[in-house]
Amino acid sequence: MKTIIDFLSFTWTPAELAHVLELAKAGATVKAVRHFDFVESGKRVDNFALDTGKIDYAAEVRRLLKNTDFVIGADARRFHEVKSDLLDHFGLNTMDCLCRGEIDRFINRLNHGLGKFGNEWTFTLRAGGFSGYPQSASIMVNGQQAGLCAWGAKQHGCYVSFSGTGCVALDMPEVHKMLNDLPGAKITRADVAYDCFNGEFGINLARQMAKEGCFITRGRPCSYTYIESGHMAKVCDYQTQSGTSQSLKKRYGLVPESGRSFYVGSRDAGKMLRVYEKGKQLKSDQHPEWVRWELELRSKDRVIPFDILIDADKYFAGAYPALSRICEAEQCAIATHKRHYMTSVENAVKHGATQCGKLVNYMRQVLDLTPEQVVKQLTSHLEPFEIPDRLNAPVTGDSDASDKVPLADLLALRQRSHRNSIYQRLVTA
Repeated sequence: MKTIIDFLSFTWTPAELAHVLELAKAGATVKAVRHFDFVESGKRVDNFALDTGKIDYAAEVRRLLKNTDFVIGADARRFHEVKSDLLDHFGLNTMDCLCRGEIDRFINRLNHGLGKFGNEWTFTLRAGGFSGYPQSASIMVNGQQAGLCAWGAKQHGCYVSFSGTGCVALDMPEVHKMLNDLPGAKITRADVAYDCFNGEFGINLARQMAKEGCFITRGRPCSYTYIESGHMAKVCDYQTQSGTSQSLKKRYGLVPESGRSFYVGSRDAGKMLRVYEKGKQLKSDQHPEWVRWELELRSKDRVIPFDILIDADKYFAGAYPALSRICEAEQCAIATHKRHYMTSVENAVKHGATQCGKLVNYMRQVLDLTPEQVVKQLTSHLEPFEIPDRLNAPVTGDSDASDKVPLADLLALRQRSHRNSIYQRLVTA
């Protein structure tokens, strides 16, 4: 493989916590609890909150799930509200300790197969959390900072990240196997790097490729940033004026001895390429012309496949047309997707009233327009079939009886019935 993984982060959800989250999505409420001693269990959790070795929290949560009766669909509140109540029922501290136990087992696996032989992996608790997770720790390999881990039930489980130092010490095929086995595993970021130690593909080539459109895929042209750093060197001390007289005029030139960087894309979009002179950045005597092409992928509107850990070349080459010239490999572009949400008529009217209610009220009260005039001014540019995408529900199948109804009458009947149904719902809302 010509490329390397230079940064990796992923999340997963313990199976027992995932079960609770699925119940929250279904709007479950607790109906009854069988054989549960609140006082005793509470004391156990308080006494051993940080000692995950004395209690099998996974077994404890499974026991609570088994001894609890739920009513599905009884709670119409938002998911986060239902989730908060269920976590309180099972004990948020208990669920956090369940996630902590997952981290303990993961660090142990680093020392028994996930990490390369001869390395010692440990972790040190940090004072605070990380990115919304209430608890976090630094991952160390042979005493050096190699990554970070965090956990919390409200954030749906565990988070682990590895820097370049940590990725070098990982056995990526084994990590690939582990991710396929972890419940709810998801790669949140992966950096794929291609090194040109002799500088054969440099910054100037990257900028020339950008001018040729080699970084444009199917969307609009992406953004770019060019940065250079160094020092100012004196070019001359004197400048000749009229005749032979000279006056002191200092002139300086810009010497980018600390390296140049060229960025394509943005982190907000989930895909960004960095091309930078790493040899100058590190002041390397062995590889002074070293240039690194580094592709950063984030899980925004895309699912990063686990195979990127064992065959990164094809995902690097497929990210931009230009990269296929840098790394000759089979190209595999990671598809992006946008989230589309369906909504109800009631919600659409509610949001429309919030966004445009004051304008409509102004047109009625100040401009003294009739309701028909208001509607005409706001919708005269629309065709009859233009409706919000989120209300454009698919047509359901016909029955045997509907086959005998003429198409025109059937469409009119459906439209009238749909309109009457919406009107009744809005009146009674």
